[in-house]
Amino acid sequence: MLIAVGHSVIPESNRHGHGGIASFGLALGFCLMMALDTALG
Repeated sequence: MLIAVGHSVIPESNRHGHGGIASFGLALGFCLMMALDTALG
């Protein structure tokens, strides 16, 4: 699922000049998801 979202969100953001922010947000969201999964699991 992460790869599917990354392949659709990041190229679209690169067209508008926000690729770095989109990549950072995707990585941050993934880390937050993993932390919550570990803490609540």
